[in-house]
Amino acid sequence: MPNGGKMPEQPKKSRSLIPLYIVITLFYIVIAFQGSENSVLLESVSEESDFQVNLTKDITYKFWIDNPNGPEKVNVTISKDSYIALQNTFVLTQPRKSYLPENPEFTVKESGVYHVHAKPLNSGTVYMEIEELEVKNHND
Repeated sequence: MPNGGKMPEQPKKSRSLIPLYIVITLFYIVIAFQGSENSVLLESVSEESDFQVNLTKDITYKFWIDNPNGPEKVNVTISKDSYIALQNTFVLTQPRKSYLPENPEFTVKESGVYHVHAKPLNSGTVYMEIEELEVKNHND
C-alpha cells in the first residue's frame, strides 16, 4: 500500500467533527438562553406545549425564540381568556438562521396569569423566552 499500509483517514476525520459540532451547538444554546434576571419564561419546546406565566400591565415584554436547527415554523399565542397579547407564526430564515418576526415586543392590558401556547409545525426543538424589558426611570 502506498501510505505504509494505513487506511485513508478522510472518512474518520469527518465523523470526528460531529462531537465538536454538538459541543458548539450546546454552548450556543447555553449562552443564548442563560436566562436573565428579567426572564419570566424560559422553555424548550419540541412538541405542542402550554405554559402559564404572570405578566404585568404597563410592562413591555420581549419574546425571544431561537435555535438555528429548530423547526421551520412555530405558532405561538400568548393569551388570557379571549384577550390575545401576542399571536404569530415564527418562520426560520435560512441565510441568517433566525426566526422572523425577530424578538417582538408586547404589553398586556391587565395583570395576571397568561397562557402561552407553542406549536412547532415541523420537527425540531426551539427555545423560547419572555423577558421583561428594563423600565427606565424618567425622573433621573
